Amino acid sequence: EEEEDDDSSREADFTSPAWEVLLESVLLLKESGNDALQAGAINLAARRYDKAIQYCAVAYTEFPVGDVTFLVSHQDEMMKNSGHEIHWTALLKALITIRLNLSMTMLKKQINDPPAALEQAQLALNELKPFTSTKWRLDKAQEDEINQQTYKEAKELQAKAYFRLGTAQTSSGDFAAAIRSFEHSMRSTREATPGREPEPVVLRRLADAKREHLRKKKRHRKKFKFMFSNEEGGGTN
Repeated sequence: EEEEDDDSSREADFTSPAWEVLLESVLLLKESGNDALQAGAINLAARRYDKAIQYCAVAYTEFPVGDVTFLVSHQDEMMKNSGHEIHWTALLKALITIRLNLSMTMLKKQINDPPAALEQAQLALNELKPFTSTKWRLDKAQEDEINQQTYKEAKELQAKAYFRLGTAQTSSGDFAAAIRSFEHSMRSTREATPGREPEPVVLRRLADAKREHLRKKKRHRKKFKFMFSNEEGGGTN
């Protein structure tokens, strides 16, 4: 099929050399971040993951065309879909996994930044939305082996993203929200592979969040009971 002269009518060619160079650069930064993390260089790992995300952002943010014309049609297509990427590409998968790695890294004791960890998990979940909705599965994945695989991969990443979100919420002391996130993680795992059991670590974190949530409620009840008992016994001035 011949290309039209109008850039806005063309579909992005994700096999072009420019896209391949962008993907290779992102994956290289991701791997160097993984290496730094394994070596215990937590801050260095965070910086490399952040740099990889900045490279990915080239494909997903609006900016003057300049000498990056290979992105024009892709940006136009995203604008027509409320800013969402609708192609399940290697670059998008890399971006999501890097966000989840950065979310985990931000909770290491050397950094300990739960809000930043929470933000990265939420961004990953937002980027997964077009591929994990029930409507998308019914419209696109039915009787289509490729789209069924996409749905499965997206749901597996969604399970990990909810786990990262729940972990960040636990670190922030929001145990009620963490419980919901861990339960969402378990549901996503089952939707990806019916009958599959959640990872043991998810079950442990869920149990921990429930226990801490109960303790928090008991502390609050005790505090209010103490306050009311003082008011009743104190009389008036």
